Amino acid sequence: MMAGRAGLLALSALAATVPADGFAQTGWPSRPVRLLVPAQPGGSTDTLARITGQKLGDALGQVFVVDNRSGAGGTVAAETLMRSAPDGYTLGMAYTALTVNAVLQKVPYDTLRDFTPISLITTSPLVLVVGASSQARTVKDLVQLAKAKPLSYGSAGIGSGGHVCGELLNVMAGIRTAHIPYKGAGPASADVAAGQIEFQFGAQITTQGLAKAGRLRMVAVTSARRAATLPDVPTMAESGLPGFEFNNWFGLLGPAGLPAPLVARLNAEVVKMMALPDVRERITFDGGEPAAGPPSEFRTLLASDLSKWSKIARELRMQAN
Repeated sequence: MMAGRAGLLALSALAATVPADGFAQTGWPSRPVRLLVPAQPGGSTDTLARITGQKLGDALGQVFVVDNRSGAGGTVAAETLMRSAPDGYTLGMAYTALTVNAVLQKVPYDTLRDFTPISLITTSPLVLVVGASSQARTVKDLVQLAKAKPLSYGSAGIGSGGHVCGELLNVMAGIRTAHIPYKGAGPASADVAAGQIEFQFGAQITTQGLAKAGRLRMVAVTSARRAATLPDVPTMAESGLPGFEFNNWFGLLGPAGLPAPLVARLNAEVVKMMALPDVRERITFDGGEPAAGPPSEFRTLLASDLSKWSKIARELRMQAN
């Protein structure tokens, strides 16, 4: 047994010394790569996944097939990725819910043990939106409405950024609104526009189309500073809730055990992708900020997120439902 283990360790050490292009020599990727997306088509995670898949496919000479696996706040996609072979043919997009859900509820994965971080891709604030016919034009207006009658808000699911922000609003403003989890941010935005629910914290890319069409009103952004793409929209802190700050992150993961040379190759391609002018322009237009970096940086973020959300969940008494 010990000899076998020593052999495995030696192989692992050897793999770590293989140049990043070593997998090109083995023929990877020789067939389409599946890219799991923990959201329905049309939202910010899906859009970013499609940009990433196209650019990685162009760079690596193989098709990246986007596989939308929405449900349970991203847990369905995460479990599918966790159970996939670490051969480079199944990768996954992840966002903030990966760590938040691990704190709020029992999940089938261990965030740090069951995945291989490849690269953070972008970060972005959310936007508080209400329907165009809503009486609320400011955060203070919305708080007053919530104190006068029951309100509900939608999100992309339990543990999503929209869920966290809704609970932050409840606690910091001293109100109680009902959380309605959806399978994606897009359907939640549509229901806010239709008056089925009162508000949502959604990504700019998800909400801006309905806002431009006059069906949604952007009330505030969740970042510490005003978003460069929405200079006329105040922050939540400016709107009477000092200290309110939240930014979503999005990144690329593989299953545990993804070989180091493959991780290095993919990481290098993501970093190159985020330096392309057309990608940066699209990301910033949609309200995001490029954030590609080394795998170690992404792993550090995951660990710090778990610690942060554990503390916040205790303070806010957040629950899965």
